[in-house]
Amino acid sequence: MKKEEIFGSFKNNNTNLLVKYIKEMDKELQKYYQFGTPFFKYETNFSFSKNLVDKTLNYHPIEISDLYKSLAEYFQNLPNWINPGTMINVIPPVNLIALAASTIANMYNPNFAQDSYSGLLLMCELEVSKYLSDLIGWNWHNSHGVFTFGGTGTNLYATKIALTKADPNSLHNGFKKEYFLLTSDLGHPCHYEICDWLGIGRNNCFQIKSINGQMDLVEAERIIEENIHKGKIFLGFNLTAGSTNELYVDPVKQINDLAIKVQKKYKLDYKPHIHADAVLGWVYLFFQKYDFHNNPLNIKTECLSKIHSLTNKIDSLKYADSIGVDFHKTGFCPYVSSMVLFKSKNDYYRLSSNDNVDEYIFGSYNPYHTTLELTRPSSGAISAWCTLKSLGIEGFQKIVSDIFTATEYFRSQIKKNSKFCLINPDTEGLATLFIIKPSEYINLNLDEILKLSNQDLELIKRYNNNFSKFILSEAIKNKISFIITSSRSYIIPNTDIKIGALKAYPMSVYLTEQEIDKIIIQLNKILDEYEGNSNIDIEISDNMVYR
Repeated sequence: MKKEEIFGSFKNNNTNLLVKYIKEMDKELQKYYQFGTPFFKYETNFSFSKNLVDKTLNYHPIEISDLYKSLAEYFQNLPNWINPGTMINVIPPVNLIALAASTIANMYNPNFAQDSYSGLLLMCELEVSKYLSDLIGWNWHNSHGVFTFGGTGTNLYATKIALTKADPNSLHNGFKKEYFLLTSDLGHPCHYEICDWLGIGRNNCFQIKSINGQMDLVEAERIIEENIHKGKIFLGFNLTAGSTNELYVDPVKQINDLAIKVQKKYKLDYKPHIHADAVLGWVYLFFQKYDFHNNPLNIKTECLSKIHSLTNKIDSLKYADSIGVDFHKTGFCPYVSSMVLFKSKNDYYRLSSNDNVDEYIFGSYNPYHTTLELTRPSSGAISAWCTLKSLGIEGFQKIVSDIFTATEYFRSQIKKNSKFCLINPDTEGLATLFIIKPSEYINLNLDEILKLSNQDLELIKRYNNNFSKFILSEAIKNKISFIITSSRSYIIPNTDIKIGALKAYPMSVYLTEQEIDKIIIQLNKILDEYEGNSNIDIEISDNMVYR
């Protein structure tokens, strides 16, 4: 075993060796790259379990080239997020400046548990916390943020703090009472899962219906009072601040007013905690100081109006007690880059069983006293810091508005084909939901379709689900350059109608009107093929297309 080939030399920084290995790995990947398509080379019949059968760990070190050759095979089927036509989820292309910096940092293996293990790199986390606090409108001297293991982690931190505020004794003595909190029917599923993990119980996470995309405050107040009268302890709210499809934002200010009202009415010695799950919506903070009147970026009128509306809604984040941010979504960072940010350091330090509050002085700053993780990687903080710096406020404005422009153009082209029907034409979100109409329904508009029987709606749903499978089958054969997915559980907002829908969620920074024109031509062509051959056999698993 040649140690210097594996670990490098202790006499230099080994960056050249790292770059050499990256190039060698990339050389092996070349056979699997498929530029201009949604996926790397695709293997349709791969079985994880069958491939594990003959895998054994080698006794002697293997050649680096053989190692990379074997690893490269596992890049098959990977979506190519930078491709303009890859529109299946909120996963962005990665900022390479940020990736390079975090990769170099990982070579030195910093641990964000405490400063003595990470040098001054913890400044990246503290700076990002300050920048976000400034954007929200919080006093950064009083706020504090930490990077954690994902969006679920940000919500977990907030719920744990809500517990310690409502019942400080629970920190040492555990639960002796029953608790409850509120979320909306548009909230992420992790809001319930967290209650399970923390022992609060899923049934104590009450789902409040939404009206026009916002939590019904009358219903919320009724549920709060009903459960307080049952003797339960009210923890607070886990709000939605940018839902996946429509980018709905709960009215944070009014909910803060409700929390204060409940505190006074029931003489609580704490204010119920308000967490805003803003993992998607946070990015509209960059438009707070945009000149919407003079419009220096020449954003198209319809897009400008929607961005302005979202910016006004996201402005209410300043009334929350904590927020969650995913830089690996609308921040164009690699996984995992999630930050939970608290308006008050005092709330954050409730997590510590240590009475000594950390000083922000090198040698005395130990996040492990309060973080869930006693070991934390540096990659999230460094990636976020680099992305914020490399793009700046204007860069984010430009990228987001360009994606908005491309999305609106895509919708305008969808409308031109009478076989298509937009489900969410007025949405402020980036997801475009639409259906193809079987021939017997071709003359119906959306309102008429929604009045059809459940049997008719089920037929339309199956027709679209099968078409989404056909799209995937054509994409993995390199016959088309785009991929969209199917949402079979999609419910029309403000109704209980489950119609299902095709969903296009653009995240590539290279999606332009020209690229969309190509996509529309291909989409129309394969739709004609699909409609013209009812005997098409598509061997695609449901799980591969439903999102």
